[in-house]
Amino acid sequence: MTNGVPADRTDTVTLGPLRENLPFLTRALRAYIRAENAEFFAEFEAEQGEIVVLSVIGLNPGISQNDLAAILVFKKSAITKLVKELEARGLVERAKVAADKRYNALKLTEVGEAKYKAMGDRMVAQHAAFLEPFDESERATLFALLNRLYAHFGERHAKRTGTSSAIVGSADD
Repeated sequence: MTNGVPADRTDTVTLGPLRENLPFLTRALRAYIRAENAEFFAEFEAEQGEIVVLSVIGLNPGISQNDLAAILVFKKSAITKLVKELEARGLVERAKVAADKRYNALKLTEVGEAKYKAMGDRMVAQHAAFLEPFDESERATLFALLNRLYAHFGERHAKRTGTSSAIVGSADD
C-alpha cells in the first residue's frame, strides 16, 4: 500500500511523459502481446521467433539468412540457430547458391508451408482482436506510421553501423 492506495491499483498511477515515451510504450505493449500470444504459440507448438521467421520465408522464398536477420533485426547467429532448428524439424530447407557458396537460400518445406498456412487464419483473427479499438482508417494510419518508423530506424541503424539494411524504404508488394 502506497499513500493508502493498494499496490494493484494501476488506474491511479500517473504516467505523465511516459505516455509519449516510445521505449516504455513498446516494452509494455510487447509484454501484453507476449501474454496474448502464449495460447497461439502453444496451439501451433511454436517458439517466439519461429512464427515471424516462417512468415518471412513463406512470403520470400529464396531469401538469404543474412537478409532474414536484417529484416527481422535479429543477430545473424540467432537466425542461424533458429534456421537449423526449423530445418531439423522439417519446416525449412536451406540451399547453397552456385554463385556464392556462403549464401543460404531459404524456403519452406511442404510441412513448413502447411504450418504457415494453418497459422494464417488464426493470425488474422488474433490481429483483429488486438486492433479492436481502432476503425479501418485508424488501423491504416497506425500501420503507416509504424512502418515509417520501422524504415526510419533501419536507416539510422545502417548509418550508425555502416551496414546495409533490408529495412530501409517503405515499399512493399
